Amino acid sequence: MIKKKIKIITPYFGEKWPIWFDAYMLSVSKNENIHWYIPTDCTIPMKYPKNIQFKKTKLNTLFEEINNLFEIKLPMNIRKFCDLKPAYGEIFKEEIKAYDFWGFSDLDIIWGNIEAFIDDEKLNKFDIITSREKNIAGHFTLLRNTNKINKLYQKIPNYKKLFEKENFQWFDEFHFNNYIKKNIKNIKIYWEKNLLNVENNIDSHQEFHLDRWSWNFGELNNIKSGKKIMYLHFINWKNSLKKSEVIFDEEPRSFIISYNKLHFKQHHSVQIVFNRIKNLIFGYWVRERIRSLKENNRIIRKIGL
Repeated sequence: MIKKKIKIITPYFGEKWPIWFDAYMLSVSKNENIHWYIPTDCTIPMKYPKNIQFKKTKLNTLFEEINNLFEIKLPMNIRKFCDLKPAYGEIFKEEIKAYDFWGFSDLDIIWGNIEAFIDDEKLNKFDIITSREKNIAGHFTLLRNTNKINKLYQKIPNYKKLFEKENFQWFDEFHFNNYIKKNIKNIKIYWEKNLLNVENNIDSHQEFHLDRWSWNFGELNNIKSGKKIMYLHFINWKNSLKKSEVIFDEEPRSFIISYNKLHFKQHHSVQIVFNRIKNLIFGYWVRERIRSLKENNRIIRKIGL
């Protein structure tokens, strides 16, 4: 059991929780030594884990508070939270004052056993811990709650102007990431390996698999390889996930994660084979290759080659 106090900050706005939210809460509940803070405009669930703290608010109210803090004017764009992540230590200063570490993350996640990957030895040794090898991960990064670390984002030139830009600037995974790399000698960071799902050497993105992942009382496993991971980030499954059988209040001990639903019973082998054939023609990686080819052709036409 870790002794350091950790709070992960995950704002979510959209007035309606995603279809997988009960499964998300269930996976959070099994990491009882870690706390989550979720500002939101969604209805607070009747029952939820003791280690989640919800804050009911409106997007414009929270943005106005941030504007006053930094003396800026944020565009009303939910994606700007990704730009603001490295500044959460100051934005949510009151909420983390009793914690040794604070973190930023996302909601399109099912958690495994975090303490199996992050222990007090790492927390004592490093000031920043992230889940992506040699890069800052916007979906999971922990930072030591000190004035020096909490203000690192201010080292980035024109950070206020980047916050104010209309479109998402990849402040967390590009600007902040590049600053860390350039100043690595002065920052104690753990980013030695990927702690989440990786496919084709890319984390978070994956084929449209059936019965690929299983959650078993806090442990998250790849059914095919047997490998355990700290969390599943299903960024490209968000639109394809249409159903969830998982209900937090019923406290199921296990469930299966497919690209289209969260469920308890495995698919028939015929369904698995048919889905694999379908992926050979219309799968995610096929679509990505087509998209990449179109983009390359567009660039070639633009420069007149």
